[in-house]
Amino acid sequence: MPAYHHVPPMQHPSRDPADWPEIDLYLRKSKVVRDGDKRDITSIRAQESEGREWAARNHYRVRKVWVDNLSAWSDVARPGFDNALAAVLDDQVPALWCFALDRFTRKGIDDIGPVLGKARVIFHWERLDSSDPNDRRWIIDRAEQAREYSERLSYNIRVTKKNQLKNGQWSSRPPYGTEATKDRKLTNGTLWPVVLHIFRSLADGISARLLCKTLNSGPSPVLSPSGGEWGVSTISYMIHNPLYEGWQTIKHPNDPRTPIPYRDENGERVRVWVDGSDPIPHELAVRARQMLTAGNFPNRESVDNRKQHLLTDTTRCAGCRGAASADGRNHLCNRHKAGQNCLAPVSASRKLLEDWVVEAWFSRLNGADIDDPLLVIAAERWTGYQQPENAAKLADAVAGLASAEGAVRRLAKQQADGFFDPPFDAHLPKLQAEARAALLTAKEKVAAATPKQLDVTWLLEDASIRKAWNGAGHELRRELIRLLVRRVVVSKGRRGVPFDGAARIEVHWLDEPDPWADAPEPAVVGSR
Repeated sequence: MPAYHHVPPMQHPSRDPADWPEIDLYLRKSKVVRDGDKRDITSIRAQESEGREWAARNHYRVRKVWVDNLSAWSDVARPGFDNALAAVLDDQVPALWCFALDRFTRKGIDDIGPVLGKARVIFHWERLDSSDPNDRRWIIDRAEQAREYSERLSYNIRVTKKNQLKNGQWSSRPPYGTEATKDRKLTNGTLWPVVLHIFRSLADGISARLLCKTLNSGPSPVLSPSGGEWGVSTISYMIHNPLYEGWQTIKHPNDPRTPIPYRDENGERVRVWVDGSDPIPHELAVRARQMLTAGNFPNRESVDNRKQHLLTDTTRCAGCRGAASADGRNHLCNRHKAGQNCLAPVSASRKLLEDWVVEAWFSRLNGADIDDPLLVIAAERWTGYQQPENAAKLADAVAGLASAEGAVRRLAKQQADGFFDPPFDAHLPKLQAEARAALLTAKEKVAAATPKQLDVTWLLEDASIRKAWNGAGHELRRELIRLLVRRVVVSKGRRGVPFDGAARIEVHWLDEPDPWADAPEPAVVGSR
C-alpha cells in the first residue's frame, strides 16, 4: 500500500476558506436499510462528515455534494456519479473526493480509466490519488478487485435466487398475513384471519371500498401492510397476488409492481407454502377476483346510501373518473369532497341530472327496434330482477366471463411486450391453452344461466314504459335505470351558465363497448 498522497500543501495557505480551491464530494450507499418506516442514512452522513473534515484539513472548500443511493455495479442510471465525474473531467472543479474506491465504481477500468492522469480523484479509504502516477497501478488493481468481487457476488445471488424459486422457497420478507419457516417456506401467520376475511368479504359481494372503510374504522382499526390505512389498490393487489393461493411468484417484467406465478422449465407453477398449511382456496380466490374485477356487488344492503338516490352509484365525475355521489341536492365529485385532487370536480343539481337521464332513458327505448341488442340486455336483467335466484347465477357467470376475457387480454399483451421471447416461449402454448379453456368454460356458464325466453314487448311502447315507470317505487326505478345504463359521466359546468345536459352528460349504455375498459386513467394533478 503506498503512502497517502495528500493534496500538495500551499506555501502560504490563506486563513480565509473563501480563498481555498474547491472540491466536490461523491457519496454512495449500495442499499437502503429500513428501521421501522425510517430509512437508515447514517453511512451517507458519515461519508459526508469524513469528506468535509478531510477538505478542511487540506485547505479545500466543498463546492457540491453528489449522492447516489444505488448500487455501484448496477446498470441503472447513477446521476450523482455521472455529474460528479463530468464536473472533475471538465475542470468545473479541481478535485473530487470519494470515501472508498468501491463506492466510486465496481466496473473496474471502465470507470477508472477516464480519470487516471487526467483528473484528481481522492479515494479516502485506500489513500490513493488518481492524479499521482505512482498510484495508477494500485487504483487499477483495487478497481478490478472490486469488479471481480461484485461479479462473483452478483452470480452467487442469481444462482441462490434461481434455486430458491425452483425449490419454492421465499427469498424476501414474508408477505402480509404469512410467516416464513426455517427452510423459507410460507405458512399462515398471526394476521392470516385478516387476509381470509378480505377474500371472503369480496366473494360475498362486499365492495372493496366498504371493506376498506370497515378495516380502517372502529375502536381497533386493522393496519394495512404499509402500517397505515387500507385502500382499494392494496385490496386489489392482495386479491390478484397468486402467492395467497400458495404459488411462488416473480415480478412482471414490464410492471414490477405486479406479481405473476413463477413457472419452472416445464412450465409448471411451483408451490411456496409448507405442506399442511392452508392458503386461500382456489375457488374462493377466483370468486373474489371476479367480484372485484367485474364490479358486481349484489350485496347492496351493505351500503345504505346506495338506495337513497336514483343515480348515486352510477354517476361518475369526468374530471377524475371517480364517483360523484349525491350529497343533499347535488351530485359532487367524491375526490374533491375528500380533499383530494381532481382536474375538473363536478357539481350538478341532483334533480336536473336525474330528470335529464330519465328522459334519455325513455328516448333510448323509444328509438329501439325489436332486434336491438340493448332490449335483449334489458330483458335479461329484468328477468334476473324478477327471479333473483337466477340473477345471482347469471351474475356469477358474467363475472367469470369478464375475468376470463381479462386473462386472455393480459396474456396477449404480455406476448406483444416480449414477455414470451425465447427461451420463455416454451411456456406460451400451455398458457394459451389454459386461457382458452377458461374462456370457453365461462361462455358456457353464461349461456346456461341466460334465460331462454325473453319478453321485450313491454319495452317497445312508450305508454307501457311510462306506465311501468310511474307505477314503480324508488327501488324499482333504480333497477329500471340500470337495465340500460352502465354509468353516467358528468362534466364540470361553468358558473352562471344554465344546466345543459346534452353538453355535460355522457351516458354509457350497456350495449355499447365500454369506453373506459382499456383507456388509461386521466392524469390527476398532485396524485401519486
